[in-house]
Amino acid sequence: MREIVSLDVADVRPELVLTVNLTRRLPDIGQLELMPEDIEHYGRLAILKSGILWFGDIHSSHPGTAQACFYWAVGGSTLYISPDGSTLGWQDLINAKTVRFIAAQLNLRRRFRYFTVVL
Repeated sequence: MREIVSLDVADVRPELVLTVNLTRRLPDIGQLELMPEDIEHYGRLAILKSGILWFGDIHSSHPGTAQACFYWAVGGSTLYISPDGSTLGWQDLINAKTVRFIAAQLNLRRRFRYFTVVL
């Protein structure tokens, strides 16, 4: 999965592009019944103190060894990522490696070849 950094995506078929949206605040939910209607998948993500990325589903809890905690959700062709609480500068912690990690965990690489980030 390759990041599209240029705003000109005319040569890329839209159905191959995953949009990573960092502007939507996701709620802390633990039950499928509480998911917003436009969300298909939901879970948690953390960067552990060791620097390792941790991935969990809707029924998980962030680990106690987390340095930074996030929520992720997928709706259509958009991957939403938001912080758990207010973490100053949290967007700087979300990079191409993080997006590829989530995409691999959710098998999104089969569907999407590229991604672009909305800040």
